[in-house]
Amino acid sequence: HLLAGCTPRLLLACGLDGGSGTGIAPVVAEEAKAAGALVVGIVTTPFHVERNHRKSRALEGLEALRRVADAVLVLDNNRLLDYVPNLPVEEAFSIMDQLVAEIVKGIVETITLPSLINLDFADVRTIMADGGVTMMLYGESDRGAEEVVHEALNHPLLDVDVTGATGALVHVTGGPYMTLEAANQVVRLLTSRIKEDANVIIGARQDPAFGDTIKVMAIFTGVGGDEMREPRVEIDQLAEALSLRPNAARHNHTSRNEATPQDFRRFD
Repeated sequence: HLLAGCTPRLLLACGLDGGSGTGIAPVVAEEAKAAGALVVGIVTTPFHVERNHRKSRALEGLEALRRVADAVLVLDNNRLLDYVPNLPVEEAFSIMDQLVAEIVKGIVETITLPSLINLDFADVRTIMADGGVTMMLYGESDRGAEEVVHEALNHPLLDVDVTGATGALVHVTGGPYMTLEAANQVVRLLTSRIKEDANVIIGARQDPAFGDTIKVMAIFTGVGGDEMREPRVEIDQLAEALSLRPNAARHNHTSRNEATPQDFRRFD
């Protein structure tokens, strides 16, 4: 009743492993979508050491949410162990919290701030409506388009293969001297592995405060292939597609012995 007609979009952030997020999120999402809202879930999954019971419950909750939400963006807590294993617990978790906040901020700013090539809510709905499993990439650098894309594709907390994705919304922000070719190169490199017939929508903004820095925020939908868009997906198949099993995790980034608090670039 509270959701009916009150919002055109719902960003639903929760942790999947206990009873609250896992049990309530799919219900809220279903009610919001029935009321006509675009529903995007942003969820975190438990650590591998929490054993199979909590992981299985989290995956069941993820599958339930995936079936009723338009798009679900998954963040794996295990990546904190590869990225900042030596930070105090509270500060380590604050990094994931900050990433969730940056994702929400990025989505909102993309559709609210004026751009040279504007993206609006209709564009977000076009990409995300029935988009299935979703991933966001974020990167910034002052060393050119290729480095920006490298940062985005190798972000240690957002590293999921986007090969075969069916949709992409890419927004590039740069300083007053960012060229059209640089912006085009960022989009071209980021979308090189998705489907040929994927729906790609781009936006671009120039901000004098960025100087030589270029920032990209990209949302990919339909991650994991056509199987992830089926009404029901096997739990193991879902876990494998998102690298949520210990044997499916990739370790392309800094090793545990090398990770330090100084490695973290805050999203200010």
